[in-house]
Amino acid sequence: MNIIQNHIHMDRIKCRAVSQSTLEDDINLPETSPDMSKIIFREGNVLISETKVTKDHVAITGILELFLLYLTEEEEEKLARAVGKIPFEENVYVEGAEPGDMFDVTWNIEDLSVSTVNSRKISARSILTFQLQAECLYDEEAAVDLEDGKDVEYHLEQMEVARLAICKKDIFRIRQDFELPSHMPNIYRLIWQSAKVSALQFKPLDDKIAVSGEVSVFLLYESPQEDDNIQYYETMLPVTGTIDCVGSREMMIPDITWNMTGRECEVRPDMDGEERGCALELVLDLGIKMYAEETVSILSDVYGIRHDIESTVKDGSFRRILVKNSGTCRLSEKLTTEGNPQILQLVHSEGEVLTRECTATDDGIQIEGTLCVKCLYVTSDDKMPYASLEQTLPFAYLLEAKGMQKDADLNVHVGMEQLSVSMLDATELEAKISLDISCIVFEEFHQELLTQLSVMPPDKNARRSIPGIVVHVTEPGETLWQIGKRYYQPVAAIRELNGISGDTIRPGEKLILVKGR
Repeated sequence: MNIIQNHIHMDRIKCRAVSQSTLEDDINLPETSPDMSKIIFREGNVLISETKVTKDHVAITGILELFLLYLTEEEEEKLARAVGKIPFEENVYVEGAEPGDMFDVTWNIEDLSVSTVNSRKISARSILTFQLQAECLYDEEAAVDLEDGKDVEYHLEQMEVARLAICKKDIFRIRQDFELPSHMPNIYRLIWQSAKVSALQFKPLDDKIAVSGEVSVFLLYESPQEDDNIQYYETMLPVTGTIDCVGSREMMIPDITWNMTGRECEVRPDMDGEERGCALELVLDLGIKMYAEETVSILSDVYGIRHDIESTVKDGSFRRILVKNSGTCRLSEKLTTEGNPQILQLVHSEGEVLTRECTATDDGIQIEGTLCVKCLYVTSDDKMPYASLEQTLPFAYLLEAKGMQKDADLNVHVGMEQLSVSMLDATELEAKISLDISCIVFEEFHQELLTQLSVMPPDKNARRSIPGIVVHVTEPGETLWQIGKRYYQPVAAIRELNGISGDTIRPGEKLILVKGR
């Protein structure tokens, strides 16, 4: 008797770990850069070049990139940009890691501080937090039917599973050309540029994925005009595009992570040959997973009418999607200069989100983290015409999710949807923030699976003990299947003899069973 198997492709977390590393180093300015007077603004980025897995350890190699905006020591203080790199190698203990495992590594930069040692050297210090996770891809073979079911009764049980339909890495490139407004002067020298992707959404289509979102672009540049030659421009550009993804279907559930690994902004002549155009290109590394929610009918039990059936079983491991939800966390906070030069004009603001803890509760998912808001502004002090302020704001949000379990697998994504900073007075700003929060919750469960069936000679003693005609009084919770198995009767014969159309029976109901029917 052959079993028909259904191969269900799934994934589960094999091992994970969190590690922190402190980086400290001195960085010399390139010879082509002017001397430094004061650091005004800074950004950091991590580029991971290699992930090497050994027994219970993962070695991460990469660099911490530093981008600095500073005032020069020239007679007329000017703004300049410098780039520094700090290499690192972090060896993380991950219990259960084995050579050949593929690890997803995400990172956060915390407590990034830079200061001047002298006019040609800076001292940098930062804490890097790495989250490492390896997943196991596997196929679970579930018995769903029999090739030869003569004189055999079998019971089907339905279960909901999350089948992993697509699992791959890909790259999405954002290319946007834009020009300065007509009232702004040409670009003589680009000093600083920033590009932040927000509200990024992924929608499955047939054999592709639609991508939409926004890019906030900020340019600080020197113009050819003699007076007031420092200019700045900020704009929001739409993001639209598609990613080829064979096997994708509209009803699938995406779980897609991304990380910006490349950013270039090149000044180009416009149609009149003037330096007013810009070509922006961003490179996003994507981790794509697509799940298909399926209802699978599996063989849960088998018995023979004329022969006994011996079954071999195993424990099967499955995952299903327990919750899929999203929400928006809104914050409004005051920012103060706290002893820094007073604000004459706000130039630019940006924010970075850090998720610190996600906890399953009875009411949902409690998400806590911090938001670092940085603002660049023009001061009222001629000796230091530009300054910046930075403030870290805590946030907490309860994402509604009913039926949560304490050990559920939480995939939480928190991103910046909108940041608006306005000037209240010379010492105070108001920040209004919207965070986009989405979550997919997976639940792992186990199911006994039939792996083999063998036809055995009937147990004559057990069958002789059954009377030729039986009046069976049903008990609470008892099913027709259980009654048929007890008396070696086909369920259809019990229905026919007792005039039952479905599977529902009431406690205390009297059923007639005739041996041999």
